[in-house]
Amino acid sequence: MIVLAVLGAGLSYLGYNESLGTLTVTTSQPITATSTMTVASTSRELVVMTTSGTSWILQDELIDLPATTQKYCGYWSAHSAYLEAGQVHVSYHTESTYHQVDFWMLTGDDWTRWSNLRYCEQHLAFQGIVTKISRNGYEFTTEIGSAGTYYFVFNNENRYPITVTLNVDAGLQTSEVTLTKATTVYSTQVSPYVTEKVTVSTRPVGFGLLFYAGIGLIAVAVIALAISRRSAAPRTASPSTSAPVVAQAGPVVSPAAATSAGKFCTNCGAELPATVNFCNKCGSKQ
Repeated sequence: MIVLAVLGAGLSYLGYNESLGTLTVTTSQPITATSTMTVASTSRELVVMTTSGTSWILQDELIDLPATTQKYCGYWSAHSAYLEAGQVHVSYHTESTYHQVDFWMLTGDDWTRWSNLRYCEQHLAFQGIVTKISRNGYEFTTEIGSAGTYYFVFNNENRYPITVTLNVDAGLQTSEVTLTKATTVYSTQVSPYVTEKVTVSTRPVGFGLLFYAGIGLIAVAVIALAISRRSAAPRTASPSTSAPVVAQAGPVVSPAAATSAGKFCTNCGAELPATVNFCNKCGSKQ
C-alpha cells in the first residue's frame, strides 16, 4: 500500500509538471499569390513613305527634227536616260501648237527591236511602254519596274522642221520601309503556383495520463489501507441467551472412577450418566 501511494504521488507530480508546458499547433491554409508581370511584345509595321522627286534626269532637252519628204516616213531622233525603279515623270512640247510629232517611250530591248525594223508601217505601229502618240505636247507619269536605260523617241512626219523640248524627272517616288516597334504591356496575372500560409499558436498542455494514473494509484492505496484496518479491529461477543454458568463445588472424582461410573457436565460440572448427551442440570450439549 505504501509502495502504491508513493508510486501514485510520483506519477501525479510528473503529470503536473508536464501540464505546465505549452503545446504548439501549426495550421496550413492554401492561398493563391498574385504578381504583376511585365509582358513585352514586338510588332512589325509596314510604313509606305511617298516622296516627290526633285532631281532632274533630262531638263529642257532640245531635240531638232528635220523636215521629211514623201520618200521617207519621217525623220526620227532618240534620247536615252538611266532611270531607277519607281515613278518617272515625262513631258514634252513643240514650239507651236500646230506642229505635231510622233512619240514613243521604249525599254532597251524595245529600242533594239525598233531600230532594226525596215518598213515605215512597222515603225509607226510599234508598241512600247508608251505607244505612238502624235501631239504637239504631252505629259504623263509612269511606273518603272526595274532600273535601266530607257529611250525617248521622236519622229517628224511634217514637211517642215520641228524643235521639241523634253523634260524627264524622278516624278513621285515611293519607298517602303519596314519598321520594328517594341511595345511593352503591363498586366496583372495569377501566378501558376500555390504557396502555404502557416499559422502557429500555443496553449497549455493540460493534465495528461501520468497525472490521472498517479491519482488512481493513490486512491487504490487509500482504499486498501481502510480495508486492512477494519479487518484488524477486535470483535465484541454477542450476549448469550443461555443461563449464566455458576461454578459449584462437587466431589472430586478420579479419572478412573469417571470412566467406570459416568461423566461430568462440561458446563456446570454436574455428574452425568455415561450414555446421556445433554446435562440434566443446565441442559448443555455434551
